[in-house]
Amino acid sequence: MKKASDDWYKNKTWNGSIDSRFEDGLKRTRNSSNKAEYLQVQGCYLLDSQQANIREVGINLLSRLFSDYPAEYLSILAAQEKLGDYYLQQKNIDQALHYFTMVMDHCAQQNSRTGSSGMADLKWAEAILKTNQPAKLEAAYQLVMQYPTALLKFNDAKFYYAELAAHICDR
Repeated sequence: MKKASDDWYKNKTWNGSIDSRFEDGLKRTRNSSNKAEYLQVQGCYLLDSQQANIREVGINLLSRLFSDYPAEYLSILAAQEKLGDYYLQQKNIDQALHYFTMVMDHCAQQNSRTGSSGMADLKWAEAILKTNQPAKLEAAYQLVMQYPTALLKFNDAKFYYAELAAHICDR
Protein backbone atom coordinates (compact mmCIF):
# COMPACT_ATOMS: atom_id res chain seq x y z
CA MET A 1 0.00 0.00 0.00
CA LYS A 2 1.26 3.46 -0.94
CA LYS A 3 1.97 5.96 1.79
CA ALA A 4 1.35 9.69 1.40
CA SER A 5 5.07 10.21 1.88
CA ASP A 6 5.64 8.29 -1.39
CA ASP A 7 3.97 11.13 -3.31
CA TRP A 8 6.17 13.96 -2.05
CA TYR A 9 6.76 15.04 -5.66
CA LYS A 10 3.10 14.98 -6.80
CA ASN A 11 1.64 18.01 -5.06
CA LYS A 12 -1.17 19.95 -6.71
CA THR A 13 -0.56 23.04 -4.60
CA TRP A 14 2.47 24.66 -3.00
CA ASN A 15 3.43 26.27 0.29
CA GLY A 16 6.44 26.47 2.60
CA SER A 17 6.00 23.04 4.17
CA ILE A 18 5.44 21.35 0.80
CA ASP A 19 8.52 23.12 -0.54
CA SER A 20 10.60 21.87 2.41
CA ARG A 21 9.31 18.31 2.03
CA PHE A 22 10.01 18.42 -1.71
CA GLU A 23 13.56 19.72 -1.24
CA ASP A 24 14.20 17.08 1.45
CA GLY A 25 12.97 14.40 -0.94
CA LEU A 26 15.29 15.67 -3.68
CA LYS A 27 18.25 15.69 -1.25
CA ARG A 28 17.58 12.05 -0.34
CA THR A 29 17.54 11.08 -4.01
CA ARG A 30 20.98 10.00 -5.21
CA ASN A 31 20.35 9.38 -8.89
CA SER A 32 20.29 12.51 -11.09
CA SER A 33 17.85 10.85 -13.48
CA ASN A 34 15.37 10.41 -10.63
CA LYS A 35 15.92 13.98 -9.43
CA ALA A 36 15.18 15.23 -12.93
CA GLU A 37 12.05 13.10 -13.11
CA TYR A 38 10.82 14.39 -9.74
CA LEU A 39 11.34 18.01 -10.84
CA GLN A 40 9.54 17.30 -14.11
CA VAL A 41 6.57 15.56 -12.49
CA GLN A 42 6.16 18.16 -9.75
CA GLY A 43 6.56 21.09 -12.13
CA CYS A 44 4.01 19.65 -14.54
CA TYR A 45 1.51 19.00 -11.74
CA LEU A 46 1.75 22.64 -10.65
CA LEU A 47 1.20 23.96 -14.19
CA ASP A 48 -2.34 22.59 -13.96
CA SER A 49 -3.19 24.77 -10.95
CA GLN A 50 -5.91 27.41 -11.13
CA GLN A 51 -3.65 29.81 -9.21
CA ALA A 52 -1.10 31.84 -11.18
CA ASN A 53 1.43 31.90 -8.34
CA ILE A 54 1.34 28.09 -8.11
CA ARG A 55 1.80 27.77 -11.89
CA GLU A 56 4.80 30.10 -11.58
CA VAL A 57 6.37 27.70 -9.06
CA GLY A 58 5.84 24.92 -11.62
CA ILE A 59 7.59 26.98 -14.31
CA ASN A 60 10.48 27.64 -11.93
CA LEU A 61 10.84 23.94 -11.11
CA LEU A 62 10.92 23.08 -14.80
CA SER A 63 13.48 25.82 -15.44
CA ARG A 64 15.55 24.30 -12.65
CA LEU A 65 15.26 20.92 -14.37
CA PHE A 66 16.62 22.42 -17.60
CA SER A 67 19.55 24.14 -15.90
CA ASP A 68 20.50 21.49 -13.32
CA TYR A 69 19.98 18.31 -15.38
CA PRO A 70 20.56 19.16 -19.06
CA ALA A 71 21.58 15.58 -19.90
CA GLU A 72 18.28 14.06 -18.70
CA TYR A 73 16.58 14.23 -22.10
CA LEU A 74 13.45 12.22 -21.34
CA SER A 75 12.47 14.41 -18.40
CA ILE A 76 13.41 17.57 -20.28
CA LEU A 77 11.48 16.58 -23.39
CA ALA A 78 8.30 15.88 -21.41
CA ALA A 79 8.70 19.18 -19.55
CA GLN A 80 9.29 21.17 -22.74
CA GLU A 81 6.18 19.74 -24.35
CA LYS A 82 4.12 20.39 -21.21
CA LEU A 83 5.34 24.00 -21.19
CA GLY A 84 4.36 24.29 -24.86
CA ASP A 85 0.88 23.02 -23.97
CA TYR A 86 0.70 25.40 -21.03
CA TYR A 87 1.72 28.46 -23.03
CA LEU A 88 -0.64 27.51 -25.87
CA GLN A 89 -3.49 27.33 -23.35
CA GLN A 90 -2.42 30.70 -21.91
CA LYS A 91 -2.39 32.13 -25.46
CA ASN A 92 1.33 32.94 -25.23
CA ILE A 93 1.88 31.58 -28.72
CA ASP A 94 5.53 32.63 -29.09
CA GLN A 95 6.52 30.69 -25.96
CA ALA A 96 4.40 27.72 -27.06
CA LEU A 97 6.10 27.70 -30.46
CA HIS A 98 9.50 27.93 -28.76
CA TYR A 99 8.92 24.83 -26.64
CA PHE A 100 7.22 22.79 -29.37
CA THR A 101 10.12 23.62 -31.71
CA MET A 102 12.61 22.38 -29.11
CA VAL A 103 10.73 19.07 -28.84
CA MET A 104 10.43 18.75 -32.63
CA ASP A 105 14.13 19.47 -33.13
CA HIS A 106 15.15 16.88 -30.54
CA CYS A 107 12.85 14.26 -32.07
CA ALA A 108 14.24 15.00 -35.54
CA GLN A 109 17.84 14.73 -34.30
CA GLN A 110 17.10 11.39 -32.63
CA ASN A 111 14.85 10.21 -35.46
CA SER A 112 12.43 9.17 -32.72
CA ARG A 113 9.45 10.61 -30.89
CA THR A 114 10.27 8.68 -27.72
CA GLY A 115 9.81 10.78 -24.60
CA SER A 116 7.21 13.04 -26.18
CA SER A 117 3.51 12.68 -26.91
CA GLY A 118 4.50 12.20 -30.53
CA MET A 119 2.30 15.15 -31.44
CA ALA A 120 4.53 18.20 -30.84
CA ASP A 121 4.58 18.98 -34.56
CA LEU A 122 0.78 18.96 -34.67
CA LYS A 123 0.69 21.25 -31.65
CA TRP A 124 3.19 23.55 -33.39
CA ALA A 125 0.87 23.63 -36.40
CA GLU A 126 -2.06 24.46 -34.12
CA ALA A 127 -0.10 27.36 -32.63
CA ILE A 128 0.72 28.66 -36.12
CA LEU A 129 -2.94 28.40 -37.05
CA LYS A 130 -3.89 30.46 -34.00
CA THR A 131 -1.41 33.22 -34.85
CA ASN A 132 -2.65 33.60 -38.41
CA GLN A 133 0.86 33.72 -39.88
CA PRO A 134 0.37 33.16 -43.62
CA ALA A 135 4.12 32.80 -44.16
CA LYS A 136 4.25 29.78 -41.83
CA LEU A 137 0.87 28.30 -42.73
CA GLU A 138 2.36 26.30 -45.61
CA ALA A 139 4.90 24.72 -43.23
CA ALA A 140 2.09 23.89 -40.81
CA TYR A 141 0.10 22.35 -43.66
CA GLN A 142 3.07 20.21 -44.73
CA LEU A 143 3.67 19.01 -41.16
CA VAL A 144 0.06 17.98 -40.75
CA MET A 145 -0.19 16.30 -44.15
CA GLN A 146 3.09 14.40 -43.64
CA TYR A 147 2.26 13.36 -40.09
CA PRO A 148 2.35 9.55 -39.70
CA THR A 149 -1.31 8.98 -38.80
CA ALA A 150 -0.54 5.41 -37.73
CA LEU A 151 0.80 7.01 -34.52
CA LEU A 152 -2.72 8.17 -33.66
CA LYS A 153 -3.93 5.29 -31.50
CA PHE A 154 -6.76 6.92 -29.56
CA ASN A 155 -9.95 8.47 -30.86
CA ASP A 156 -9.29 11.83 -29.21
CA ALA A 157 -5.93 12.07 -31.01
CA LYS A 158 -7.53 11.07 -34.32
CA PHE A 159 -10.22 13.70 -33.87
CA TYR A 160 -7.62 16.33 -32.92
CA TYR A 161 -5.66 15.53 -36.07
CA ALA A 162 -8.73 15.58 -38.34
CA GLU A 163 -10.01 18.84 -36.90
CA LEU A 164 -6.59 20.50 -37.13
CA ALA A 165 -6.13 19.31 -40.72
CA ALA A 166 -9.57 20.64 -41.66
CA HIS A 167 -8.86 24.05 -40.13
CA ILE A 168 -5.47 24.32 -41.82
CA CYS A 169 -6.89 23.28 -45.18
CA ASP A 170 -9.68 25.80 -44.71
CA ARG A 171 -7.14 28.58 -44.27
